[in-house]
Amino acid sequence: MTEPCRICRNTEHNRIIKTREMMFGQREEFAYLECGNCGTIQLLEVPKLDAYYPPEYLSMGSIDDIDIAVTASRRLAARFAGRRLRGEHSLIGKSVLALKPWVADHYPPSLRRLDLKANSRILDVGCGTGRLLETLHYFGFKNLSGADAFVCHEISTPSGIKIKPQTVAEIEGEYDIVMLHHVFEHLPDPKAALSDIKRLLAPGGTALIRMPVAAFAWEEYGTHWVQLDPPRHLFIFREKTFVEFAKSLGFTVSAVEYDSTAMQFWGSEQYRRDIPLNDPRSHDYGREGTVFSPEQIREWEAAAKKLNEEKRGDQACFYLQKA
Repeated sequence: MTEPCRICRNTEHNRIIKTREMMFGQREEFAYLECGNCGTIQLLEVPKLDAYYPPEYLSMGSIDDIDIAVTASRRLAARFAGRRLRGEHSLIGKSVLALKPWVADHYPPSLRRLDLKANSRILDVGCGTGRLLETLHYFGFKNLSGADAFVCHEISTPSGIKIKPQTVAEIEGEYDIVMLHHVFEHLPDPKAALSDIKRLLAPGGTALIRMPVAAFAWEEYGTHWVQLDPPRHLFIFREKTFVEFAKSLGFTVSAVEYDSTAMQFWGSEQYRRDIPLNDPRSHDYGREGTVFSPEQIREWEAAAKKLNEEKRGDQACFYLQKA
């Protein structure tokens, strides 16, 4: 009997694909199911995952080197510019941005469409050691919380933000923004996770979920697609499937914005060449010896921008509110 899809329960025309762990170059093989109905890609057997989130994993790094915080003048510029970026009218903030446009580069684009206040209650689920929350602190946000199932103990960032070792099911409280930046695809039960996110949202609040989506890069690269990332990515949706899934659980989806990058090309091309992300030849290292020329990277950056405009990039941000 064909393995059923865990999202739509379909058993017809599902296919099994095998791919390897390549972020750290372990090359261990894992099997995924691609649903013949909804198109969701899902890991068939989930191993004990702690071993696949070592200290050098992306979100577990040090936050002592946040660029915007390295000098007092930068911290001051961020504080004043943050008023403008949060949607508050501030002539000082506008002036700072005009004089120091680099400040805006540190403010997440995914937050700019939201009307946030300095005291908005913001929860970052799967925040690692809290780098994004610490950055938001410098833009003047005062009510920041974080949780990550893979931190070993409660963490307090340099500015005093508490990061708790919790799953989304264990979090309590009420928040104006619940955000998951490349976290939802790591969760073993998407239905339960969305139910918990809904529970945590205050009336009028927004859930911001950024994650990979199966589109052009999946069709082009198949098992070499960098965003498969076995075995850490447990579910990868298509846009239409996730929107319908969220609606079935009591959400409205106000917007979907694609924000994929050139990594969908250079990362997947590396995997085709059997080059892990942590290999010295990897473009991720930004050093001499990468297998791709600067011209090639620029071409891929332009291609990624075009795919985002066409809603065919390999990652997107979904904005959800309670129905």
